[in-house]
Amino acid sequence: MPGKPGSAYPIPVKVSAEYPYGRATDEGRAMLQIVHDVAPGAALYFRSGFISAGNMADGIRVLRDSGCNVIVDDISYITEPFFTDGVIAKAVDEVTTSGVNYFTSAGNFGVKSYEAVFNPIAPPAKYAGSGSAHDFGGGNFYQSITLTKGTYTIAMQWEDDFYSVSGIDGVATGAKNDFDIYLVTASGDSLFGFNRNNIGGDPFEIMPFVVEATVGAQVIITRKRGTDNVRFKYIIFRGDGTINQNSLGTGTVVGQANAAGAITVGAVLYTNTPPFGKAPTVASFSSRGGIIVDGNNRNKPDITAPNGVNTTVDFRGVDIDNDLIPNFFGTSAAAPHAAAVGALLMEAKKRYFNGESFTGPQMKTVLQSSAIDMGAPGYDDSTGYGFIQADSALLTFSQPFPLIDSFHLLNFSGTPGLNQPVTVVIDGQYFGNNTAVIFQYDTIPAVITSPTQLTVTVPGFLGNPPLAIYNPPITNSGLDGGVGDSIYLLSSPISNVKVTVNNAVKRFGEAIPAYSADVTINGMPLAQTGITLSDLGLTDITYSSLATSLSNIGLYSRKASSAVTDLSNPNSLALSALYNYQFVDGLLTINRMPVTITPRDTSYVYG
Repeated sequence: MPGKPGSAYPIPVKVSAEYPYGRATDEGRAMLQIVHDVAPGAALYFRSGFISAGNMADGIRVLRDSGCNVIVDDISYITEPFFTDGVIAKAVDEVTTSGVNYFTSAGNFGVKSYEAVFNPIAPPAKYAGSGSAHDFGGGNFYQSITLTKGTYTIAMQWEDDFYSVSGIDGVATGAKNDFDIYLVTASGDSLFGFNRNNIGGDPFEIMPFVVEATVGAQVIITRKRGTDNVRFKYIIFRGDGTINQNSLGTGTVVGQANAAGAITVGAVLYTNTPPFGKAPTVASFSSRGGIIVDGNNRNKPDITAPNGVNTTVDFRGVDIDNDLIPNFFGTSAAAPHAAAVGALLMEAKKRYFNGESFTGPQMKTVLQSSAIDMGAPGYDDSTGYGFIQADSALLTFSQPFPLIDSFHLLNFSGTPGLNQPVTVVIDGQYFGNNTAVIFQYDTIPAVITSPTQLTVTVPGFLGNPPLAIYNPPITNSGLDGGVGDSIYLLSSPISNVKVTVNNAVKRFGEAIPAYSADVTINGMPLAQTGITLSDLGLTDITYSSLATSLSNIGLYSRKASSAVTDLSNPNSLALSALYNYQFVDGLLTINRMPVTITPRDTSYVYG
């Protein structure tokens, strides 16, 4: 990724999360682990969002006010409106307008939905007191479904006024129609119907039940009160049920996942992606879009992202990679991947553009335009605009430094070197028309055959000089682009040569002790390497010190130098490609000169 966001630089982005139900702690940990894995420098915040829809809406604003630049959630409130924006969706749009990038999971409901405009017919005799029944087609008031063993929640809504929304907006009216949904046997006998009077309230009905063995059943929908033939939809939110006939309106992206400002994320199993040799395919459980909200198709989901990755949280899922580490599935795992990529993009934009950041609409456009298209060209209701690509998104506004994967010499045998030009084929990534090759500190022309391959003719050379590839910056800051890692055409690695001057001790007034030096190569004494001082270009070592024979007592450096460090000399330049030179000073200690004063014996004769 250009500039390696998230590794070399801390991310000035705060990523927060909302999580549902009793699994809040575990699911929150798993989602935050994914964010940290993708964007390790991001500050992480957590807030639970399962108390109520209003509480979650308040929490979204609290996170925004706490400085969170990115918010991600995986909550579906089945009582939030399907066909208009509820309190959570409105909170999402509010914070995105103020600069927050809001990511949300599309949901895990697949195509387990039915939607139609209510088409009234007379109900069967068993439901004569239920008003009108819906005609599923051909005068059939029953719809066949298959229910496997498990726990179920089916929620139905219709396009009517929500008191819980209009009341907040100060125009409270509530539902004008009262619809009911029943689960019945193949013969039409009622199995379950948990229906209430919705007039003046919210237009939804919920059926929770348990199935103990796979069974065929039917659904009947009635309008007990009211006269409006409005749109209605039911979704199997929990349970592995199949709608067998009249499969209309299979969209299941609802609630804040349908908010205009949200970036809604579908799921792709991580092993079904290009790094594993496969084109990305959407998970069967990933919710589909296409629901008309307030008269508009919001074109959800926006993108898809990976799921099925490892975390430390065990949800009792299948260990698909057999590594004994729990795997985390669902759009709940896909959404934090996308949110973390959003954090990386925000960091890069701020770094390269003097603190400028992405707005929510800009982020959505960048992610969608750089995604791998998975279905028909453009948007489709199962994959949005395709599978998220972090590096491609970064390429839309910044230049990466090139990466070298491998290289080989073209039609050449032997050892390249002096007077032996050679053509080098380099395979890697992020090669462009303005990519340059730097060899022996000079720029030489290259032929870019593709974004992953280039060829360059290297002139004859001494030693083993480095070859590197450079991409110039394209942003005004000049902070993007750069030079990739160097390669060497000869196999021998650069060696470290250390020249250490000997220590010495003398007394004040004495001559400077003789100089000498120990030379090692990669820590090995020179005599044990088979290499000579001449091979190293060290036959001209000179020594110096500030001390003289009459310098005061104290400590003085003893230095060594050589012309081998002068890279203006071609021979020295060639040797610099083979050796790193380090000259280590010795130490001269000057002590006091001992002085002994002895009086002479003298004899005198008295007088």
